[in-house]
Amino acid sequence: MGATDQVEQLRRVVANPAAVLVLAVAEDQIIGTLLGAFDGWRGNMYRLVVHPSRRRQGIARQLVRQVEHVFAEWGVRRITVLIEVDRPWAIEFWTAVGYPRDDHVIRHVGTLEELVKSRQG
Repeated sequence: MGATDQVEQLRRVVANPAAVLVLAVAEDQIIGTLLGAFDGWRGNMYRLVVHPSRRRQGIARQLVRQVEHVFAEWGVRRITVLIEVDRPWAIEFWTAVGYPRDDHVIRHVGTLEELVKSRQG
């Protein structure tokens, strides 16, 4: 589990007016989720997940379109999708739904805790 994969973090996200968590629900069970956030500059989509038994049914596409709809209401003009490089199926999905790969950007990441520790020592 990553540094932000905790219930407390999820609660903070859904309480944030610049974020939206879209759920796909069937038979009272969550079968898919997608997180969208707007930083004032661009919309970002993260953590697209669909239950393995429900994949290839268009659920992920519907989640993406729902977040795009919210983004349109917020005035978002540019959207970034973050994908882990060891997930070729995710890269294929996002390309198929209209988000081409951008090879001009490199992402640098650190958790605040790790950064503070590294500067103390």
